[in-house]
Amino acid sequence: MRFPLVPAFLFSLLIAVCLSAGAWMTEGSLLKAYRGILESRFAIALDRTAEGAMHAASLGVSLESQEGTLGAALRRERALDADILGMSVQDARGRSLYGDGLLPEPASPGTLGRDLIDDLGLPAGRILLRYDTRALEIPSVEIRQAMRGHAVPIVAGGALLGFLAAWALRVGRDGRGRLRLPLMLAFILGGGLFLMDHQALRIIDRTLNPLIETKVESIGNGARSLIDKALDLGIPFDQLQGVPEYFESLRRHYPELERVELKVVPPGGIDAAAVGKSLWLPISARGNAVAVLEVVPDNRHAAAQIHGLLLDTAFLGLVALLIGFELLSLLTQTSAFRNAPEAAGTGAVRTLPAGQVRGVLFIFMMAEELNRPFLPSLTHALLPGGAGHAPLLVSLPIVIFMAIVALGQIPMALWSESLGRRRGLMLGAGVAGIGYGLCAFADSYSGLLLARAFSALGFTLVFTSAQGYIVDQADPGARTAGLAIFIRAILAAALCAPPIGGFLAEYFGSGPAFLAAAGLCLIALCLARVMMSATRPHDRLHRARLAPGALGETWRMPGLRSLLLGCAVPAKLILSALCFFLVPLILEADGYSLSSIGRVQMIYPLMMVLCVPLFARWGEAPRQDARPRKIVLGGLIAGLGVLPVLFWPGLGAIVAFLFLLGLGQALSITPQSSMMASYAHHGHGRHSAQVLGLFRLVERSGSAAGPALAGAAMGLLGPPATLILFGLLTTGGALLYGYGQWRSASDAYGSLP
Repeated sequence: MRFPLVPAFLFSLLIAVCLSAGAWMTEGSLLKAYRGILESRFAIALDRTAEGAMHAASLGVSLESQEGTLGAALRRERALDADILGMSVQDARGRSLYGDGLLPEPASPGTLGRDLIDDLGLPAGRILLRYDTRALEIPSVEIRQAMRGHAVPIVAGGALLGFLAAWALRVGRDGRGRLRLPLMLAFILGGGLFLMDHQALRIIDRTLNPLIETKVESIGNGARSLIDKALDLGIPFDQLQGVPEYFESLRRHYPELERVELKVVPPGGIDAAAVGKSLWLPISARGNAVAVLEVVPDNRHAAAQIHGLLLDTAFLGLVALLIGFELLSLLTQTSAFRNAPEAAGTGAVRTLPAGQVRGVLFIFMMAEELNRPFLPSLTHALLPGGAGHAPLLVSLPIVIFMAIVALGQIPMALWSESLGRRRGLMLGAGVAGIGYGLCAFADSYSGLLLARAFSALGFTLVFTSAQGYIVDQADPGARTAGLAIFIRAILAAALCAPPIGGFLAEYFGSGPAFLAAAGLCLIALCLARVMMSATRPHDRLHRARLAPGALGETWRMPGLRSLLLGCAVPAKLILSALCFFLVPLILEADGYSLSSIGRVQMIYPLMMVLCVPLFARWGEAPRQDARPRKIVLGGLIAGLGVLPVLFWPGLGAIVAFLFLLGLGQALSITPQSSMMASYAHHGHGRHSAQVLGLFRLVERSGSAAGPALAGAAMGLLGPPATLILFGLLTTGGALLYGYGQWRSASDAYGSLP
């Protein structure tokens, strides 16, 4: 009875880690939402003062000459909100001109700024606002205490349930018991994450809803102060001009407002029953109440914000669950799980090499996928001021990485064979970890490029070593199943890592996110040392060597070029150019957070994970080869997926594009790989490694060229034309391949068995 306690403890620890991660990310989402709503309240004061300052500047009044009027506006805004400690005005060179209250500094905590632009679009100055940080710190402490106080018993209870369930199933004593672990993991993690989301909803009701109402009241107070000022100047109430138009502009600018209306106070006063959820702000003239300003908050906007926040927590919970499944698969390959059947006197199940490398590959691939949401924006921030061809320069870190991976496929594969697959993978993980560490401390554009090149070398060695570890197997069935596991591990990492990377970059910065990637590389290195076999599964008598002219001979195989250039290259072009490069830039320009960008980037790998197994056997007939038709149809779906973004720009269109891209490539990837395998095995004596090596080289070259082409096209043509270009490349390539298949239907290589 002693030995089964070890896997039971590991299983309970896995549940505790995943639930803790879910609670931590949910807490971070709540804190970010609170900060965003609070600072948007203070941004109202900045907008009001900046509007008047820029209007005066457009009439030729300099900021220095506006000290009387603009200084009065600063004092008025401070009087409207007790949490505003001070405001100040700076000129275009950053010199402080004048202010009111506790003067803010650009880098001090609790400081917000608003740029002032003249009528020519040139910077004229800046208005700074400093708010009382206690307005953020005190509620933040309450949110942390409420979330952690609720999460601790959930984590402890989930860990205890996991331990009891694993022990009751006799994990390690009965192989069938291990098959029930994923079901238990989903049940316990799903229940725990649901309870945490319920607590998050209670925190939202208690903290965020009152904050939204306070923001609406601040908008109303600003409008009331302008009306009070007009009345104090002696303008009769019934002769106020432009009030409805001003209220309409407020409603358009602030979606939290449903209605703003100025009403005369009736003789009998205001009926309390008529107030309801409205805010009634009295307006006085010479000490007498003459009217009220009715401000009605838009509950639909608040509900949309809350639903969006709950959607965030649901996505984070899904990521925690998926990571839990992958880590469970990793745990079942440890010695505690593998040796337990022997301890119980049962036959041990032989672990496939793909099972040994799957967890290592998943952890390592997560390191690279973490930077997908924030790498383009980080690169843009590091560009030298006034640099020309900015979109092309932003694409270079991705281009350099992909180019090194493409060019290094064959030499790194041969080197990993001479080193030994495990040693090659460990060395590559170490080199990549150093590269990600250099990215974390890169403070210049050139430094980032160098660090990305270094991490690409390690990535290539890891990729080729892991793939070679599986391909080295003598059993073709084990090799095929192993490659399927290999692809699933990569897709799972692409599904889980972007939301986490966006979360880390948004809350802690890109440097800590890259350090987390370096830490994952270190974990992968240690796992490779423990999990992978030090000896090759078999000793091959004849090692594959790249003979002179081998690639050229392979390239001339009939039908191979049309498959590579018509389908494989366009598929990688559109994926790397749009999904990895252009989509993050478009979403960031539209104001979406890095966490949101990471969640949107989950759509493509999610479609691949769900649809690749579904489409693998779809349309197959015993005497009919449907692979070319599936490849063509998949390319058309992926290429035409750019149409929603062209005609209905916005987040929904981008979601639709990624959905169609994943659908099309899921339909075409399996028959495409099958066609390549057919070319490799029916090449009239040519070694399969030459075909597969050429396939990877050309495919990765498309990944490298995609961002560079997209960057150049954006700088010359703009985003819409760039989308059209890649859509035409993908659909045109699919149609050309289909035409070539139709023309060569009788050719020996045109219709492979």
